[in-house]
Order: sequence, then structure tokens, then C-alpha cells
Amino acid sequence: MEQAETERIVKAIKLGDSESYGKLVEAYQQQIFRYCFHMLGQLQEAEDVTQDVFVKGFERFKQYQEGTYFGAWLYKIAYRECLNKLKRAKTYERLIRLFVRTAPRAESDRAPDAEYNAELRQAMLRLNPEDRHIILLRIVEENRFEDIAEQLNMSYAAVRKRYERAKRRLKNGLSEKEGESDEQGRSLSY
Repeated sequence: MEQAETERIVKAIKLGDSESYGKLVEAYQQQIFRYCFHMLGQLQEAEDVTQDVFVKGFERFKQYQEGTYFGAWLYKIAYRECLNKLKRAKTYERLIRLFVRTAPRAESDRAPDAEYNAELRQAMLRLNPEDRHIILLRIVEENRFEDIAEQLNMSYAAVRKRYERAKRRLKNGLSEKEGESDEQGRSLSY
């Protein structure tokens, strides 16, 4: 959706046409869902958080400042909701570990391409949430550094530097994983 169309819909909503919010949801839903999925790594949680993002966006619509990029405002809400979900999950895991001894999980058979995607997803999930946020917005959602800087209340240079560091950590995480499988393969072949 183009910025001019978005601004027209925003004005209509602020004038009381709450039905028009559905058009914004329709325009941004896939992007926000994709972002949440990559941040959280689980389909059901991503669906739940995406829904929460649009509900909170509607509830806080008066806080949106016209003239700024609406998508950036939604991503800011999504980022906070994902962080909250991750914190709740971490707290829940700690509680479960206190009360239940966990059995090792059985590995399922996966196709080679699914395994690669799983490795990439695991490498992404090892990044801290803010770095993951920057990587996702820049690479997956193709946002400009200026928009990301605005969302995080950081300077352009700071976002650019964090992006480069996070990208390097992501590549190193994938390289280490490949190195481990190469070493295991060599030790088995002797």
C-alpha cells in the first residue's frame, strides 16, 4: 500500500471511520506475521502475536503520528509484543524446569532443505531479540536503515553498526554449525 493511500485511510479512521482499519490490517498483516514468525520461531505464537499487534494498534491509534511511516509504527508494536512473548516464554520455561524433569526430545526425519531452514532459524533465535529485529527488518522486510533507526530511537549509524555485527554473528553461527557437522563426518569416516 502506498504512503498516500495509507495516510488517507489514517485520516478517515481518526475522523471516526473505524471500519477502515480493516484495510490497514489487510495491507500489513502478512508482513507483520512474517516478522513475528521469524522473531518467535513458532507458527502459533506468531499468529497470536500478530493478532495482538493489530488489536493494540487499533486501541492506540490516536498515538500514531501522521506523516510518519505507518508500517514502522506497527513494527514497533510488533517488536514490543514479541519481546513480551519471549520474556513470558523464558519465565515459563524456568518454572517448568523447576517442577518437571525433561526427557530428551526425539529428532524427527526432515528433508535436507527443511534442515537448512531449521539451522538458519536456530541461528536467528540465538541472536538477541533487538539484533534479530534489525536483521529481520533489513533483510526479510527490506526496510531502510532510517526507518529501523526511527523505530528503535537510535541513530542511523548505530543501527547500521548493529546490523553489521548481527549479520556477522549470524554468519558465524551458521559457519560453526557447518564446522561441527564436518568434524563429526570426518570422525565417523576414520
